[in-house]
Amino acid sequence: MIINILDNGKILKEQFNIFLPDLTVLTGENGSGKTQFLESIRDNAHGYWERHDFEMMNNPGIDSQMIFPMISNEGLELKDIHYSYPGLKSSEFEYTENQSLIQTIKQQWNILHPISKCFSSIKGKIFDNEQAELVALNSSIELFARSLHTNPNAISPLSLKKTNSSELNQLKNLAQQTKKNIDNLTFLDFLIFYSVPTHIFSSALDLLFHQFHLKQKYYPALTENISTPWDVFNEMLIKAKFKYKAEYLPSNNEETPPPVTFVDNENGKPVPISSLSSGEKTIMALIFVLYHASSNGNFPEVILFDEPDAHLHPSLTQLFINVIQETLVNEQKVKVILTTHSPSTIALSPPNSIYRMDRSLGYPVKEDRNKAVQALSDGLASITMEDGNLGIVYNLQNTDKHIVFTEGITDKIILEIAWKKLYPDQSMPFFIQDCFSANFLGSLFNEGDQRPDGIFIQFPHKKLIAVFDFDLAGYSNWKREKKFPHLMETDPAKCLTRNNGQNGFLLLLPATQDQKIKKLVLKNDHETFEEKSHLTVESLFLNAPSFIETYFSEEAMPGGGTIYLFKGKKRKFAENLKELDPIHFKEFIALFDKLQLLISD
Repeated sequence: MIINILDNGKILKEQFNIFLPDLTVLTGENGSGKTQFLESIRDNAHGYWERHDFEMMNNPGIDSQMIFPMISNEGLELKDIHYSYPGLKSSEFEYTENQSLIQTIKQQWNILHPISKCFSSIKGKIFDNEQAELVALNSSIELFARSLHTNPNAISPLSLKKTNSSELNQLKNLAQQTKKNIDNLTFLDFLIFYSVPTHIFSSALDLLFHQFHLKQKYYPALTENISTPWDVFNEMLIKAKFKYKAEYLPSNNEETPPPVTFVDNENGKPVPISSLSSGEKTIMALIFVLYHASSNGNFPEVILFDEPDAHLHPSLTQLFINVIQETLVNEQKVKVILTTHSPSTIALSPPNSIYRMDRSLGYPVKEDRNKAVQALSDGLASITMEDGNLGIVYNLQNTDKHIVFTEGITDKIILEIAWKKLYPDQSMPFFIQDCFSANFLGSLFNEGDQRPDGIFIQFPHKKLIAVFDFDLAGYSNWKREKKFPHLMETDPAKCLTRNNGQNGFLLLLPATQDQKIKKLVLKNDHETFEEKSHLTVESLFLNAPSFIETYFSEEAMPGGGTIYLFKGKKRKFAENLKELDPIHFKEFIALFDKLQLLISD
């Protein structure tokens, strides 16, 4: 999608042709203008009219072209825009009491009912056109009204509401659906075939369920081989791993739909919707999205989510992102911009979707996902499982393999390439989960024994292995003697290894027999530089052709001698490894041997 911004006299600055992905996750510090950005798009969805009128007034002879805040990549104006307030409310006053939908339906039928009865007097007659039919019908209504009045002459045609073509066609359509004559239609017929609003934030579950129940009773042919809506909805709840199920019990009063209740799966007790937590209501709104998608609901062209995860527990973040990405963007082709302050939302979003609202520029700019997470965590050394599990729990739940954790995404890429080069005929016996830094990974393992969310608590049957660079950050996070007291491996060439006595392991990269690599770690044959070491995963390629000249710098060591330190761009470096011959990956053999040994015990 393409964004055009005009100066709003506050933070937003004029900028045209900003290309954003169809899912854009917008972060930024408080006061950076994220909400102003969304509101400007919402308020000017049909064009920047003030700008257009100003230019027309000042340049009357020039045809000024309307500027729209959002257009598709094909150049089409995107005008059908829905704005969602924090917590997935569709309006700022969503939770105020409004007239129930069933009351609205009854009021509409009260208008149509007398029209349907009076239609009997003109039934079977042939008219030249619709207007002639309406004239005859309104005359019939007037006669009927006079017949009920004690003083018929007191009724003037002007005092009676005239039936219009819309009302008549509504009855004709209902008669066609029910295969009844218009004068035989009932309120139940009107209720059964009433078009329930199905925009993505409309629930109306009670009416949808009740309609299907009435169709089963009065129009069974229409429900043959069709799953009930309550079964479909509960399948969505199961898919969302929601702890409640919807329960529909028909009432004796067929003219009023009974309320849908939710039942706690654990204790079987009913739970009113009003008692759900803010986070649970957010997930419920997402389930409505899934439900309406499966029921051909109506979706806008654009949805602007202003902090939709404001009340969302991080453990549900993966589901939240999946629904938006898969259901809205991929399936329904909705353009989505959402703002967030949640590190877990950023961490679980596609890397190309992350943008930052730049306060000084006044418009969004591309942001690196790692930087965004670090900024939102306020520079803390770690993000707890409570505050952002980064999809780790989700990934662990979806693999049967043991898990190897790396400090970052490029480490994961490098290990996967190395395995394919060294063992092309073997599938990798473990799953590699990348993190965002050595500090994050160290914190994740250090808090792994915390109930109920610690990774060692949740996944006691999986071997969980953290691999650190042998440098300042890596060594500091590896040397967690209190939580990982067991030193299992003391040979630096075979990966120094710590264990927590259970299923958690901390490893340092191997200081292999190659002299350039050994110098990064070893003082002598027995001692390491510990936290003053400089071995990163990239350093294991010091013998690859031209790599030293391209990616490393030569640094003098205190007391004499030199070492080579990585100075290149990590992602580009990782991509170029695919062209190397397997012989240049031999320094990884010690690491893979250690990993296979640990998971086989």
